[in-house]
Amino acid sequence: MDFQKVLIRFFKSPLGLITVGLTFLGACLSILIGHLSALVVVPLSLVLLIVVMVLILQTGTGARSVVQESDRERNERDARILGGIAAARKRLSLLRLPDGQVKVAIDKLVYVGGLYLEGTVKGHDRDPLVEDAILSALEIVDEYLHRLDALKTEGRLAGQGIDPKAEDDLNSHTAAVLDQSVAEVQRRLGTQLEEQQSIASGELLS
Repeated sequence: MDFQKVLIRFFKSPLGLITVGLTFLGACLSILIGHLSALVVVPLSLVLLIVVMVLILQTGTGARSVVQESDRERNERDARILGGIAAARKRLSLLRLPDGQVKVAIDKLVYVGGLYLEGTVKGHDRDPLVEDAILSALEIVDEYLHRLDALKTEGRLAGQGIDPKAEDDLNSHTAAVLDQSVAEVQRRLGTQLEEQQSIASGELLS
């Protein structure tokens, strides 16, 4: 961690804010009560602030304040990211998909995604690969629904209905990609979940 980042985190920490506040108060008192020129007090106060901060950072208290601020920033970032993952999982769970391979694959991904989020609540580390699998599933399903609608439109225009082979190929390909994501999440979580092709969504989410 470079010194600039250390200073910034110290400025943002409670100890840093107190130090800045006391320096500012001292400068104001010097100007108002001591009748000193602001042109003299302000530069001296800034120099004094930097010197005091550097000295504090050499102590255990200063170092701990920087570490605590770094932890706070990381926790905020993790909470924001996990909130996005939870929202993506919820959106997947609410999708209205036709019964079949794709729906089963999505239900499984929603389930293992729930296990992942539950683990992070219990203190387990975040896993970017798991999060990518959940987020990418949204893109995969969006593309699947778009292509499925296109097949239906083509069938209506041709007056023959949707092409069963094309629909089966699309379903099989999409389900295979999603199943790979599920397998990756399971592997990353270290779970031994059995794949059940006919598990209903309600049972998985209960």
